[in-house]
Amino acid sequence: MAIDAGLGVVSAGAWLMPPGSGQIIASAAFSGSTRAFDAQGRLIPVPSYEKFELGGYLEYGLTDWLTVLAAPAYDKIRQPPPAQSYDGLGESAIGARIGLYRSEAAVLSLQASLRTPGPSFTESLGPLQPRRAGAIDLRAMAGCNFEIASMPGFAEVQLGYRFYAQNQPGEGRFDLTLGLRPAAQLLIMAQSFSSVSNGSGNGFLNSSWTKLLSSVVYDVAPQWSLQIGAFLTVAGKNAGREQGPIGAVWHRF
Repeated sequence: MAIDAGLGVVSAGAWLMPPGSGQIIASAAFSGSTRAFDAQGRLIPVPSYEKFELGGYLEYGLTDWLTVLAAPAYDKIRQPPPAQSYDGLGESAIGARIGLYRSEAAVLSLQASLRTPGPSFTESLGPLQPRRAGAIDLRAMAGCNFEIASMPGFAEVQLGYRFYAQNQPGEGRFDLTLGLRPAAQLLIMAQSFSSVSNGSGNGFLNSSWTKLLSSVVYDVAPQWSLQIGAFLTVAGKNAGREQGPIGAVWHRF
């Protein structure tokens, strides 16, 4: 399982849902900061911002090799004048994942999604960066299962590229998730999310960032789970530093 920094999008990563099965996940994240990474990757003071994000995620298995997904999001961003505040639709997505290979130990898949326009405050150096246009997100995804000291675990990697409309610079994406179950009802996850912009223009700077997220997921019932964690932007260039908590409720059907 993976959370795509926003951080409102939660997904099953490279694995596909069985036909006729699915999951719905509702998440909430809060972040705030008064610092950002400059063009040399050094932390500098910037006008403060606070962001509250609600995210939903639905995925459903249509066939053994096709899973469809939808991920609506809502953002509430507060910044002092002359910066812009925002209340409204965040980057939301609709798409599908196609399985290429699957065994008991490993899986390989491709995913494509359409993403709506959304604010880019939290990934920018300054508070007045232009609004992000709609985008097409394409990515290759691979996962494997393993066992450490009789504890089952998994590793999953995603390599993708996001093509934005209106001639806005695209972004390369690299996400990594490691999960381990020390107990049958408990999942511990460590995740890394990275983005590198493809050039500058139209008000956007060359930028990059890497966020780390650690969380625990507890199965309170066969079909229900609760998740809590925290995230931090640990490195970047021309990028804001985010940090804060995240929580989610998972329901499988």
